[in-house]
Amino acid sequence: MAKTDIKYLSPVDVELKNQNKYCRFQKMGIKYIDYKDPEFLMRFLNEQ
Repeated sequence: MAKTDIKYLSPVDVELKNQNKYCRFQKMGIKYIDYKDPEFLMRFLNEQ
């Protein structure tokens, strides 16, 4: 029986930037959200 080299796969070192989640309403300085105003809410929806 021949001696074989055992190779282990090492995980790829991927540097992830620490991306903190943020609230877009806080970022824009909006303190009150009127959920009954559809025109206001449509600005924050994507086309999907």
